[in-house]
Amino acid sequence: MEDDVGERSSFVIGLIENRAKEVGMAAFDLRSASLHLSQYIETSSSYQNTKTLLHFYDPMVIIVPPNKLAPEGMVGVSELVDRFYASVKKVVMARGCFDDTKGAMLIKNLAAKEPSALGLDTYYKQYYLCLASASAAIKCFSSDRIHHLFVPVTYLRVEAEKGVIVTSHSLVVTFNGSFGHVNIDATSVQNLEIVEPLHSALWGTTNKKRSLFHMLKTTKTIGGTRLLRANLLQPLQDIETINTRLDCVNVTPQPLGCGE
Repeated sequence: MEDDVGERSSFVIGLIENRAKEVGMAAFDLRSASLHLSQYIETSSSYQNTKTLLHFYDPMVIIVPPNKLAPEGMVGVSELVDRFYASVKKVVMARGCFDDTKGAMLIKNLAAKEPSALGLDTYYKQYYLCLASASAAIKCFSSDRIHHLFVPVTYLRVEAEKGVIVTSHSLVVTFNGSFGHVNIDATSVQNLEIVEPLHSALWGTTNKKRSLFHMLKTTKTIGGTRLLRANLLQPLQDIETINTRLDCVNVTPQPLGCGE
């Protein structure tokens, strides 16, 4: 019986999304006092990336903001939890608790490594969703709700029954992105002109055609456009899938003969 208790999950998950189909997740491990951040673009309406991460962490609590209209064709993270993770305790916290600024301050004050070592110093604006989730996840299980997160934090005492105390610069923080995908930092996205060209404000909107995204954008649907953008900003690193796509490209351009 004691072994079963010891094997129970100790992860608390903070989960939020925006209308661009981006999802931010923070997995706070109460047993090891570690925080694992992920932010990614969902490429399917089934939330496959989110399901993969939730299956991996097997959380005991999932924290979400109040339900609202999800992006077109999406069920929404709150409804996803209700549908597929009904046995997991769901906590709904006010959207104001998902504060990326407070999340960034928490990580700056509590993380064992400097934000620059994690790459988060340049990612604050790009990865605001996972920082917002971190704020909610830590706030939910901290004593006194960390009375004011803009005051420098020297320690974080998690609820007594959890038995975890995190002192200043002792929290293990990792940034994982999404499994099976490459994460490109905001500076590289800008310098490589993946979505927007450099100096677009100076040269006008017609120059957008010079970005990689607009050069490749021949999609006919909103879903296709989102999928293209997701694959440019979050390229696959699964060799089998990449080879399958290359095979499709090789087959598609071949014209059919009259008798075929």
